[in-house]
This record gives sequence, C-alpha cells and structure tokens, in this order.
Amino acid sequence: MMKFLTVSAFFAMGGWILVYPLNAETPSARGTKIMVEETNLVRNPRIFLGDIALIHASPFLKEVLQKIELGKAPKPGKIKHLNKKRLVSLIRSQQGLPDDALIEIPENIYVKRASQQIKKEEIREQVDIFLTDFFKDKEYELEWVKMRELGLYPEGELNLSIESRSNVNQQGNLSVFIDILIDGKKEDSIRISGRVAVYENIICVVRNLAKGEAVLEKDVYFVQKKLSGLRGDVVRNIQEIKGKILKTSIQKDNYIKSSWLEEIPLIQKGDLVTLVARRNNLLIVASGISKEDGYAGKLIRVENIGSGKIVRGMVREKTSVEVIY
Repeated sequence: MMKFLTVSAFFAMGGWILVYPLNAETPSARGTKIMVEETNLVRNPRIFLGDIALIHASPFLKEVLQKIELGKAPKPGKIKHLNKKRLVSLIRSQQGLPDDALIEIPENIYVKRASQQIKKEEIREQVDIFLTDFFKDKEYELEWVKMRELGLYPEGELNLSIESRSNVNQQGNLSVFIDILIDGKKEDSIRISGRVAVYENIICVVRNLAKGEAVLEKDVYFVQKKLSGLRGDVVRNIQEIKGKILKTSIQKDNYIKSSWLEEIPLIQKGDLVTLVARRNNLLIVASGISKEDGYAGKLIRVENIGSGKIVRGMVREKTSVEVIY
C-alpha cells in the first residue's frame, strides 16, 4: 500500500474512480498552461500548435488549442523561424481560453521538417527490374547510367513506381521515368538515362561462301555479339537459312543478314516441267519448259511444248506447275 496517497478528490464516471496524489490539484484547479518548445520537429506540410507545444487544459479546450494552424511547414530537412508575437496573438484570440491561462513561449521558435533520403542504390534497383522485364531472356549490360541529385523527401511510406513510357530504343539508349510516392502521394518524378548493350546469339559462317551457294547448317555456327555494334537484319535463327541461297558472297566468320538470302527455286529457268490443268471433272497433263525460276506457291511462265503457247501456272512442287486460267 502506498502510504503517501490519500483520496483527495474522486469522480464516479462510467464505473471509474479517479484518485489523485496528496496535495495534487484537480484538472480544473490546475488551470490552463501552454508551453512552446524552442526547437521542434514536425512531419506534416502544415504546422499546428499541438506540434510545438505542451498543452495542459480541459480535454475540449486542449483539442481546440492543438488544432490552431500556424502556417506552412518548411520543406523537408529545412528550418523555419516562428514569430513569437504572432503566436501569442493567435493563442489569445481563441474563444474559451481563460484570462489567467499561462503561456510560456521562448523568444525564438524553430521548426524543422522531418525528412528522408532516397539512396541511388534504390533507384538503380528499379532500373534493373525494368531492364530484366524489358529484355526477358536476353543478355544485357548497363554500360552507364545518369540521374540528377536527389533531394530530401517527407517522412512516410516510400514507393517507387516505373512509368509506362520508360523505354530502350534500338540504339540501346535508356530512358526510365520513376515516380516517387510518399504515403501514396506523388512527390516527385525523375528521369534516368543511360546506355544498354544487348547481347544475342547470331549466325556466322565457318568458311567462305560464294554467291548463289546454298547455306547449310554445317556451314554456320552461333556466336554472342553486342547487337548495337551490328547493322541491318542479322540472322539469329537456323530456320531463317533453311532452303535459302546467298545473293552475295560472305567471308569466313562473318555474320549473315536476311537481306543477303533468297529462297532456292523449286524450278529453274529452262527446266522441263509437268503442266497440270483442271477443268470441271477433267484433268489435263502436258509437258512444258519453264521460262523463269519458280518458287513454291508463286506464279511462273511456262511454254507448253505441244502447243507452243505461254501459260501461267502456280508452282506446287518440284517440276509440277498447275495452270491458272
């Protein structure tokens, strides 16, 4: 039992009894007292009396006093000086403030806005996330990256969000736009620029190949190259060379471009072919001589040996042409 306590006042309210120490004053007896601190740290964009003062008052009056607005807070990490006379005037102007309220305010009042700093490593991490998603399974290397210096931001839950317009162009130039959100509110947007080297397997030839020569799988090999150092439509897939011949000569260990390839004709100019004509339920077959190279599914001109007439037909397979009426 604490012998230094006696019941000097009590109030029955909601089943509770409030007991005060010996010689203590009740809330009403203590009076109203407002004590402003000389240095203060605030977290919100507006300054309220409750942010910089200790307030002793009845619950209702305390709530009113705490909500007295003193103006805008400084920028994150910055300090603002408050005017003592203006502050006293604001407090005294409040309705319901007792005339004998005690107000203690120092000559100089300083308010600093709480802040947080975003590390460049956090931004770089977001850039890596973007590049991994952008290039999928391709190999890449971020050669260099540049961003402006980051200032201080308000305290709160930080979220970095990559904008949809972020991109890497064909030359490997990087542009990433990141929104900085604090407690869900956009505080800033920054642009990160850089250069990305993308590596991919391309096809090169194992020996010198001449114009008109067919490109076979045994004639090529894969090598990983930086795409930004290559020009044109570089071949990356074996399927692109199948059934193709070269339109130009290629030296050993050089890569192949799609524009250097053309299909191998099923029928060559001067070949003897079979002409097939279908009319109603009749099937007419004749011999002919191709007047030009013919490719699968393409039209060519053929001379009918029997009649000497030139007809047009669709190349269906090697040596077979279906006459088109």
